Amino acid sequence: MEFRKRRIIDAHVHYPHYSCGVTLMPMLAEAGVNQLAVVSTPDEKRLSLLPDALHLKGLYPHKIFVFGNLDISPLFMAPEIAGQTFANYVDDLMEMGVDGVKMIEGKPAIRKRLPIPDFDDPLFAPYWEKMADTQTPLIFHVNDPEEFWDPEKIPAWAREMGWHYGDGTFVDNEDQYRQVLNVLDRHPILNVTFAHFFFLSAQLERLGEYLDRYPNMRVDLTPGIEMYSNFSKDPEKVRDFFIKYQDRIIYGTDIGARALMTDCMPSIQVEESLARIEVVRAFLEVDGPFTLTHEGFLFGGSKAVFQGIHLPDAVLDKIYFKNFWKFVGGRPKLLNFDAIVDECQRLELMINAIARLEPELGGDTSSVTMAKAFFTG
Repeated sequence: MEFRKRRIIDAHVHYPHYSCGVTLMPMLAEAGVNQLAVVSTPDEKRLSLLPDALHLKGLYPHKIFVFGNLDISPLFMAPEIAGQTFANYVDDLMEMGVDGVKMIEGKPAIRKRLPIPDFDDPLFAPYWEKMADTQTPLIFHVNDPEEFWDPEKIPAWAREMGWHYGDGTFVDNEDQYRQVLNVLDRHPILNVTFAHFFFLSAQLERLGEYLDRYPNMRVDLTPGIEMYSNFSKDPEKVRDFFIKYQDRIIYGTDIGARALMTDCMPSIQVEESLARIEVVRAFLEVDGPFTLTHEGFLFGGSKAVFQGIHLPDAVLDKIYFKNFWKFVGGRPKLLNFDAIVDECQRLELMINAIARLEPELGGDTSSVTMAKAFFTG
């Protein structure tokens, strides 16, 4: 499917290994993406994928924004002061030249594996105060498709990934919404974008109420299994929503998310990545029904039919890049090489210490070694 050339920032891309750049960057350039935001996450063997993201930004300093993940080690080592430690780490991230913070901790499968208290618990208070006071951009993954709590509706691939949340051992999605909304009530100017449309694509009235209530809240269009099917059920209603909230919606694809599921030397799946781009852009630009010319495991194959909402050019410009610029404050921040090397050295020490204490976890310092070498010249 051919699209008109536009300025586009993909505000939600995963970069699971520094070797992925040789595939990712040419593919995005061919697809007409001008800039991108890499959202970093914790990693079991490498502790953090931040060194990989910073390395990519070092190679393309004017094209790459980086949203750094939190250092989750305080949850295990000193949980009583974790919130203050998180707040201090925000300062460390900003010193390195990171453009914002990414939180994956609201994904139920991740939350189950970590000793995370309720987000509105007093333990988190110093962190939320720091984020609100500094207006640091936050991309926050909260919940998952509501079907994942329903054994009759969850897709087979999601069940295989361990993402069926209806057995009582995972956080309840409505309870997690309650926690996050309590945080927003306390900090209504929190500068936050909720990934995947806050998983409320089937509840637009509810989402609109939140957007009306919290002036700095945004949502991104990163595809979920349910989102574009929900959008296609009533395209006129959806189009009205997008016109009304045109200043609060950000383009993103979640490219690289599937590669995160690969244990070693992950690679970016080009066909699936192109399907992600195609479904989002066609939904925004096409007038009427469309099918995909690229195969993506999220979208039900080439026979799945979606509905486009054909937005005006001025609205498309806001969604494709202007809203993200407002969110982050413009161009990517300059990197501080010394601060990055210091963080790499800290991560290296921690990875080696954990490997000695818990050999079954392994331990992989390849990314920090690479980043150190790059940033020390």
